[in-house]
Amino acid sequence: MHEEELESQKEWKLRTVGGAVYFLLQGLGAGLWWLMMWWFPLSRGYFRTSRMSEQALLDFAWPDIPLVVFGSLFCAWALWKVPKSPWTQRLVWAMVGITFYPTLYVAGATLMTGGEGWAATMAMGAAAGGSGLVAWTVRPDGPLFREAVERSSASNVSRTALQSAFFWLVSLVITPWLILQAEKSLGIPSFQTPFQSWLPWLLFVPAGLINLYSGYTMSRWGKGTPLPMDTARLLVVRGPYRFIRNPMATSGIFLGLMVGWWLGSWGTLLAAFSGGVFWHVFVRPIEETDLLKRFGEPYKQYQSSILCWLPIRKPYERLPKDEIVEEQK
Repeated sequence: MHEEELESQKEWKLRTVGGAVYFLLQGLGAGLWWLMMWWFPLSRGYFRTSRMSEQALLDFAWPDIPLVVFGSLFCAWALWKVPKSPWTQRLVWAMVGITFYPTLYVAGATLMTGGEGWAATMAMGAAAGGSGLVAWTVRPDGPLFREAVERSSASNVSRTALQSAFFWLVSLVITPWLILQAEKSLGIPSFQTPFQSWLPWLLFVPAGLINLYSGYTMSRWGKGTPLPMDTARLLVVRGPYRFIRNPMATSGIFLGLMVGWWLGSWGTLLAAFSGGVFWHVFVRPIEETDLLKRFGEPYKQYQSSILCWLPIRKPYERLPKDEIVEEQK
């Protein structure tokens, strides 16, 4: 038990160091952004709409520099020096609110003007998402992954459906639309291929069904949801999980590629591919470590038999003991 506590503390320490580095980069990046606004006036057009004058954009420096620039740098210092302080945790969550409020503002302005100010929406969306992710990972009051509480299968399925709807909206609608606005503004031409108007959708539909069915399987048999803070309580080796270890991630990235192909958008293809690289390098090891810790040998055998990104031809046969018991009910 003592070794587990030491390992948990070591993991949490690494997360706080990562959070400190993130806020350091966010603060420095926001500061450099304001220098760009002042020294390169031509760049301002990408960050404002036609309803906003250049002076109105520059006026945002008054709240932005003390709150976002120095606030991020102070968060970085606090996470480095006093990560367990309750004030540090409050400060980190305050940064989430500080970044989310302008994100909603610029996103609404971009939407109402048909894509103007896309760069501001992208930048603030990244800052808000990054700040929220750090706030979750640096919590000292529990593990990064939390098992879902006991609830009905219908409740788990409905939660997973809402999560899927949100991620589809953000990753398959909003993000490609913003990237398309950026490409048009920057003069990046779209590409054309044979069958582009219909073949991506022909492939999108079965991949989308696999994605949704994987989420249903996870929530129905795993008694949880795909989110780390509400993760499945049981090891799931059913449906698509008998052929590939991560059907939701794999099909989700494939859906993004299909949207990029249909739009003829190099940026959307790059974003989908980059998302896959990020998931494989950063998310997958953390998730698999948690699964190995919670499920032990059954997951180790499953992991050694099923590939991460490519489906196997012969389905995995061995069911975890928990699923056998559930099957007999």
